[in-house]
Amino acid sequence: MPSPVLIAIDASPASSALLTLARRYCRPGEHELHVLLAIDSTFAVHEQPAPYTAEELEEYPAACEEQQHADHAVAEAVRELQHAGFTSQGCMVAGQPVEAIVAKARELNCELIIMGHRHLSRLGRLLDPSISAKVIDRVDMPVLVGSA
Repeated sequence: MPSPVLIAIDASPASSALLTLARRYCRPGEHELHVLLAIDSTFAVHEQPAPYTAEELEEYPAACEEQQHADHAVAEAVRELQHAGFTSQGCMVAGQPVEAIVAKARELNCELIIMGHRHLSRLGRLLDPSISAKVIDRVDMPVLVGSA
């Protein structure tokens, strides 16, 4: 049975570097790749991809656009990984990134988490600690942190 690996993306252009990293260190047939994108709950219209009603589009245009962007990013990442020969699945969840990443990695019993890193100043790290650092502190599995 392939070992699960979680790739936490954020829908930014840097996400493609994480997919490249996964392809470099993982092997089709040996690793099952799971793509996760967590968005702020205030921008989540639906728990699962679904068509928006006219009322939702009118009342929550920014949230609909954000969620569509997230769903598209996950679908593109999964397609790219499948094209490279990997068994791959993806999901978008509403919630805080640290909690979502840790929960999904534990749920899947992952062998590895691959995620990105924002370059922050010392003051920036003090005021808003790194998501990757918080994940590393909360899991008991390796975390491969890519830098864009």
